[in-house]
Amino acid sequence: MARYLSNHALGCLPKPAFASLCAKLFATSVVRRIIAGQVGEKMLVEFDAADQAAADAWLRANKLTPLWVMRIDFESTDGSVRGL
Repeated sequence: MARYLSNHALGCLPKPAFASLCAKLFATSVVRRIIAGQVGEKMLVEFDAADQAAADAWLRANKLTPLWVMRIDFESTDGSVRGL
């Protein structure tokens, strides 16, 4: 299963609405992490999908319109690089 990161414009989304959106997305069992910046009005969603087509389908099914979507191939949490 590949990992993807999508970037979304939030606009003026209040915290209770953001919490509701997070609960809905985590209920799909593919989301790993959601982070948001209130001042920057952006949200990043890290999730798993079989391929790009499945990632796009999941985003559409959840009514998310990303500014961009990126497949994550490598990560580092301690200075060493790990393939995903």
